[in-house]
Amino acid sequence: YLQPDRDQMIASLNVVELLKRHHYSKPPLDDARSRKMYAGYLKMLDPARVYFTATDIQEFNRWETQFDDFLKSGNLKPGYAMYNRQLSRQDQYLDYALEKLSKGVDAIDFTLTETFETDREKAPWAADEEALKDLWRKRLKDQILRLKIANKEPKAIEELLTKRYKNQKKRLQQTRSEDVFQTYINAFAQTYDPHTTYLSPDNAENF
Repeated sequence: YLQPDRDQMIASLNVVELLKRHHYSKPPLDDARSRKMYAGYLKMLDPARVYFTATDIQEFNRWETQFDDFLKSGNLKPGYAMYNRQLSRQDQYLDYALEKLSKGVDAIDFTLTETFETDREKAPWAADEEALKDLWRKRLKDQILRLKIANKEPKAIEELLTKRYKNQKKRLQQTRSEDVFQTYINAFAQTYDPHTTYLSPDNAENF
């Protein structure tokens, strides 16, 4: 469970002050900006709407107009709570997919008549975790089907997707508090200007 530290709290206050003082248009940090930041952050965390449920969104919605206040006081906890929830669900999905793949592609029933919406940017959130699991099932099935259509053999599909998901799981386990902070502060910075971004010290050095 990733948590913010004191340095990140101070950095967030500095970023807020810099943008408030020096941005050419001097837009206010208010509830309207909070709503914009919240929508942007949700999109960064779960663009395809496959990790959060409607229950999660209901829980997060109580913060929708409070991010301006959180930023002014250096309170990073709500932003971290949302990110941690996404990390946990992503990890659950990868475990789910790997477990299904371990049983073989041929164990999946392709005779069922069902649909999967691939462009999910505006799709409704899954009602609960049970509905989310069904979404994961269809998502994995869609990925397998695409490879089948590309004439991949079942064993090759299993190996390809297993390797892909194991690599994703490995990268997920390398997520640091600094990565969360960077995403959260960028959700704020980009409400001023889509080209305004914050880079963590390590990422700035790499850049």
